[in-house]
Amino acid sequence: TRRAAAWLSENMMIEGHSVALLSGELSIEQRLAVINKFRVAKVKVLITTNVCSRGIDIEQVTLVVNFDLPVDQSGNVDCQTYLHRIGRTGRFGKPGIAINMVDGKRTMDMLEKIEDCFKRKITRLDAEDFDQIEKIEQN
Repeated sequence: TRRAAAWLSENMMIEGHSVALLSGELSIEQRLAVINKFRVAKVKVLITTNVCSRGIDIEQVTLVVNFDLPVDQSGNVDCQTYLHRIGRTGRFGKPGIAINMVDGKRTMDMLEKIEDCFKRKITRLDAEDFDQIEKIEQN
């Protein structure tokens, strides 16, 4: 949601990160300005709502974090939007990673539906297992 994205953006800035927020509430001109700042590395972290899930190709994106898995208007997992979201990373032949936050059975069920849709296993990452995290960083 916009509120969660704004909270995250604000807190990352307090911690000293160079962050910009891109949401549907911005005008086209404001969105373009934010995207251009990210493209030229004036901003290192771009936090977006679903407004950025399609049609934006930015070479520098190496990490996409889904805090919430996308759902349609009926509340069902939206596999196509998920594909477009994670497709923002690893473009132009560069490596990239997508991380999905899972906080319970409902979210895990949604992730399993995404796996079924694409016939691909999504690797579970234990955030407490630093060896596993380091292996990802090395690949």
